[in-house]
Amino acid sequence: MTVLAGFIPLYTLRLLRHDPNLTLLVHAHGFVMTAWIALFLTQTLLIARHRVDLHRRLGMFGVGLASLVILVGMPTLVNAAARRSHDVHSTRFLWMLAAFDGLALVVFAGLVGAAIFLRRRGDYHKRLMLLATLSLLGPAFGRLTEYARGFRGNSDFGVLLLCVGTVLVCALVDTMRSHRLHPAFVWGGVSVIGMDVATYIAKIML
Repeated sequence: MTVLAGFIPLYTLRLLRHDPNLTLLVHAHGFVMTAWIALFLTQTLLIARHRVDLHRRLGMFGVGLASLVILVGMPTLVNAAARRSHDVHSTRFLWMLAAFDGLALVVFAGLVGAAIFLRRRGDYHKRLMLLATLSLLGPAFGRLTEYARGFRGNSDFGVLLLCVGTVLVCALVDTMRSHRLHPAFVWGGVSVIGMDVATYIAKIML
Protein backbone atom coordinates (compact mmCIF):
# COMPACT_ATOMS: atom_id res chain seq x y z
CA MET A 1 0.00 0.00 0.00
CA THR A 2 2.88 2.36 0.78
CA VAL A 3 4.46 1.74 -2.62
CA LEU A 4 1.20 2.15 -4.53
CA ALA A 5 0.22 5.31 -2.64
CA GLY A 6 3.68 6.75 -3.03
CA PHE A 7 4.31 6.20 -6.72
CA ILE A 8 1.08 5.86 -8.69
CA PRO A 9 -0.19 9.46 -8.28
CA LEU A 10 3.13 11.11 -9.14
CA TYR A 11 3.92 8.61 -11.88
CA THR A 12 0.53 9.24 -13.51
CA LEU A 13 1.06 13.00 -13.36
CA ARG A 14 4.49 12.67 -14.96
CA LEU A 15 3.00 10.53 -17.74
CA LEU A 16 0.31 13.14 -18.44
CA ARG A 17 2.95 15.87 -18.56
CA HIS A 18 5.13 13.79 -20.92
CA ASP A 19 8.07 14.09 -18.56
CA PRO A 20 11.25 13.48 -20.64
CA ASN A 21 12.93 11.90 -17.61
CA LEU A 22 10.52 8.96 -17.82
CA THR A 23 12.86 6.94 -20.03
CA LEU A 24 12.55 3.26 -20.91
CA LEU A 25 15.03 2.52 -18.13
CA VAL A 26 12.86 4.34 -15.58
CA HIS A 27 9.77 2.42 -16.74
CA ALA A 28 11.69 -0.86 -16.46
CA HIS A 29 12.87 0.10 -12.98
CA GLY A 30 9.32 0.83 -11.87
CA PHE A 31 8.02 -2.43 -13.32
CA VAL A 32 10.73 -4.54 -11.68
CA MET A 33 10.30 -2.90 -8.28
CA THR A 34 6.52 -3.33 -8.45
CA ALA A 35 7.00 -6.97 -9.44
CA TRP A 36 9.21 -7.49 -6.38
CA ILE A 37 6.55 -6.10 -4.03
CA ALA A 38 3.91 -8.29 -5.72
CA LEU A 39 6.12 -11.36 -5.42
CA PHE A 40 6.86 -10.63 -1.76
CA LEU A 41 3.13 -10.41 -1.04
CA THR A 42 2.44 -13.59 -3.01
CA GLN A 43 5.17 -15.54 -1.23
CA THR A 44 3.91 -14.36 2.15
CA LEU A 45 0.35 -15.45 1.35
CA LEU A 46 1.54 -18.84 0.12
CA ILE A 47 3.31 -19.52 3.41
CA ALA A 48 0.28 -18.27 5.36
CA ARG A 49 -1.81 -20.83 3.45
CA HIS A 50 0.80 -23.57 3.99
CA ARG A 51 1.66 -23.85 0.29
CA VAL A 52 5.35 -24.30 0.89
CA ASP A 53 5.69 -26.25 -2.37
CA LEU A 54 4.56 -23.31 -4.50
CA HIS A 55 6.58 -20.93 -2.36
CA ARG A 56 9.76 -22.86 -3.15
CA ARG A 57 8.98 -23.04 -6.86
CA LEU A 58 8.55 -19.28 -7.00
CA GLY A 59 11.75 -18.90 -5.02
CA MET A 60 13.94 -19.43 -8.08
CA PHE A 61 11.97 -16.75 -9.90
CA GLY A 62 12.52 -14.53 -6.88
CA VAL A 63 16.28 -14.94 -7.14
CA GLY A 64 16.17 -13.75 -10.74
CA LEU A 65 13.85 -10.88 -9.91
CA ALA A 66 16.07 -9.75 -7.02
CA SER A 67 18.98 -9.70 -9.46
CA LEU A 68 16.93 -7.54 -11.82
CA VAL A 69 16.13 -5.13 -8.99
CA ILE A 70 19.87 -4.50 -8.67
CA LEU A 71 20.80 -4.70 -12.36
CA VAL A 72 18.06 -2.28 -13.42
CA GLY A 73 18.05 -0.16 -10.28
CA MET A 74 21.72 0.77 -10.22
CA PRO A 75 21.93 2.30 -13.73
CA THR A 76 18.65 4.09 -13.05
CA LEU A 77 20.13 5.69 -9.94
CA VAL A 78 23.41 6.47 -11.70
CA ASN A 79 21.57 8.26 -14.52
CA ALA A 80 19.45 10.20 -12.02
CA ALA A 81 22.54 11.26 -10.07
CA ALA A 82 24.39 12.18 -13.28
CA ARG A 83 21.59 14.58 -14.24
CA ARG A 84 22.24 16.51 -11.01
CA SER A 85 26.02 16.25 -11.07
CA HIS A 86 27.73 16.72 -14.43
CA ASP A 87 31.07 15.27 -13.30
CA VAL A 88 30.61 11.58 -12.54
CA HIS A 89 34.08 11.46 -11.01
CA SER A 90 33.35 14.14 -8.45
CA THR A 91 32.68 13.71 -4.75
CA ARG A 92 29.31 15.38 -5.27
CA PHE A 93 28.30 12.61 -7.65
CA LEU A 94 29.07 9.98 -5.00
CA TRP A 95 27.03 11.89 -2.40
CA MET A 96 24.23 12.22 -4.96
CA LEU A 97 24.30 8.49 -5.66
CA ALA A 98 24.06 7.74 -1.94
CA ALA A 99 21.26 10.29 -1.51
CA PHE A 100 19.35 8.66 -4.38
CA ASP A 101 19.20 5.40 -2.40
CA GLY A 102 22.21 3.74 -3.95
CA LEU A 103 23.06 2.34 -0.52
CA ALA A 104 19.60 0.77 -0.32
CA LEU A 105 20.40 -1.49 -3.27
CA VAL A 106 23.62 -2.63 -1.61
CA VAL A 107 21.81 -3.45 1.64
CA PHE A 108 18.98 -5.10 -0.31
CA ALA A 109 21.45 -7.32 -2.15
CA GLY A 110 23.16 -8.32 1.10
CA LEU A 111 19.93 -9.14 2.91
CA VAL A 112 18.44 -11.10 0.01
CA GLY A 113 21.70 -12.99 -0.41
CA ALA A 114 21.72 -13.88 3.30
CA ALA A 115 18.04 -14.89 3.13
CA ILE A 116 18.73 -17.21 0.18
CA PHE A 117 21.75 -18.72 1.95
CA LEU A 118 19.58 -19.33 5.04
CA ARG A 119 16.51 -20.44 3.10
CA ARG A 120 16.31 -23.69 5.09
CA ARG A 121 16.20 -21.65 8.29
CA GLY A 122 12.68 -20.32 7.95
CA ASP A 123 12.94 -18.07 10.99
CA TYR A 124 15.90 -16.22 9.48
CA HIS A 125 14.72 -16.40 5.88
CA LYS A 126 11.36 -14.68 6.36
CA ARG A 127 12.75 -11.90 8.56
CA LEU A 128 15.62 -11.14 6.22
CA MET A 129 13.30 -11.01 3.22
CA LEU A 130 11.03 -8.63 5.13
CA LEU A 131 13.97 -6.37 6.02
CA ALA A 132 15.23 -6.47 2.43
CA THR A 133 11.84 -5.24 1.22
CA LEU A 134 11.65 -2.57 3.94
CA SER A 135 15.04 -1.26 2.79
CA LEU A 136 13.42 -0.25 -0.52
CA LEU A 137 10.62 1.86 0.97
CA GLY A 138 12.57 5.13 1.29
CA PRO A 139 11.58 6.55 -2.12
CA ALA A 140 7.90 5.69 -1.52
CA PHE A 141 7.94 7.46 1.84
CA GLY A 142 9.65 10.39 0.12
CA ARG A 143 6.79 10.71 -2.35
CA LEU A 144 4.21 10.52 0.43
CA THR A 145 5.88 13.40 2.27
CA GLU A 146 5.83 15.38 -0.98
CA TYR A 147 2.07 14.92 -1.22
CA ALA A 148 1.65 15.95 2.41
CA ARG A 149 3.66 19.12 1.78
CA GLY A 150 1.83 19.96 -1.42
CA PHE A 151 4.76 19.13 -3.73
CA ARG A 152 6.91 21.82 -2.09
CA GLY A 153 9.66 19.30 -1.52
CA ASN A 154 9.93 16.32 0.76
CA SER A 155 11.00 16.28 4.37
CA ASP A 156 14.22 14.28 4.55
CA PHE A 157 14.00 13.92 8.32
CA GLY A 158 10.37 12.82 8.04
CA VAL A 159 11.38 10.13 5.55
CA LEU A 160 14.10 8.97 7.94
CA LEU A 161 11.62 8.70 10.80
CA LEU A 162 9.17 6.73 8.67
CA CYS A 163 11.85 4.31 7.45
CA VAL A 164 13.38 3.73 10.87
CA GLY A 165 9.99 3.62 12.56
CA THR A 166 8.76 0.92 10.18
CA VAL A 167 11.72 -1.32 10.96
CA LEU A 168 11.38 -0.76 14.71
CA VAL A 169 7.63 -1.46 14.67
CA CYS A 170 8.16 -4.72 12.77
CA ALA A 171 10.91 -5.75 15.22
CA LEU A 172 8.70 -4.85 18.19
CA VAL A 173 5.68 -6.79 16.89
CA ASP A 174 7.86 -9.79 16.09
CA THR A 175 9.47 -9.66 19.54
CA MET A 176 6.09 -9.53 21.24
CA ARG A 177 4.84 -12.52 19.23
CA SER A 178 7.95 -14.69 19.65
CA HIS A 179 8.87 -13.39 23.13
CA ARG A 180 12.43 -12.59 22.04
CA LEU A 181 14.30 -10.28 19.71
CA HIS A 182 15.37 -12.48 16.82
CA PRO A 183 19.06 -12.17 15.79
CA ALA A 184 18.00 -11.47 12.20
CA PHE A 185 16.27 -8.32 13.39
CA VAL A 186 19.37 -7.33 15.34
CA TRP A 187 22.00 -7.31 12.59
CA GLY A 188 19.55 -7.04 9.70
CA GLY A 189 17.66 -4.20 11.36
CA VAL A 190 20.88 -2.40 12.22
CA SER A 191 21.94 -2.68 8.57
CA VAL A 192 18.71 -1.15 7.29
CA ILE A 193 18.60 1.61 9.90
CA GLY A 194 22.29 2.38 9.35
CA MET A 195 21.61 2.65 5.61
CA ASP A 196 18.67 4.97 6.24
CA VAL A 197 20.78 7.24 8.44
CA ALA A 198 23.64 7.27 5.90
CA THR A 199 21.19 8.16 3.11
CA TYR A 200 19.78 10.99 5.22
CA ILE A 201 23.28 12.35 5.89
CA ALA A 202 24.06 12.23 2.17
CA LYS A 203 20.90 14.22 1.41
CA ILE A 204 21.66 16.98 3.90
CA MET A 205 25.27 17.18 2.68
CA LEU A 206 24.14 18.15 -0.83
